[in-house]
Amino acid sequence: MSEWQLDLRSGVPLYLQLKQKIIQKIIEGTWPPGHQLPTVRQMAADVKINVNTVARVYNEVEREGYIRTQQGKGTFVREPDSWWEKAKTRESMVGDFAKLVRDMANAQGISLNELIHALKEAASDTFGTSSNS
Repeated sequence: MSEWQLDLRSGVPLYLQLKQKIIQKIIEGTWPPGHQLPTVRQMAADVKINVNTVARVYNEVEREGYIRTQQGKGTFVREPDSWWEKAKTRESMVGDFAKLVRDMANAQGISLNELIHALKEAASDTFGTSSNS
């Protein structure tokens, strides 16, 4: 099945390529809410990769809220409110954080590297994480 052709030479792991293709079909609307995905075994046969790899992909895509599995019935695309809002919120949060970081660096008159170092120190003090890196 050519729509599932994965690039063995791309350097991108096969499971990640498949995951991206599934999410792309959902976001683009090719697979609308309620659409039933192929079984894990069918997808593995179509893509010509291990069943366990496909199961891993389905589990990750489900954890991210794009699909849901109903025991004995199959795996289905979830309604957009479950994943669309999360995607929009994450995008908004990243944009807000980027603006905050730029504003902080400009206000302090320091470089981005100096700000990152300060943030790592603050994280270490606050959360007990390592600031080495």
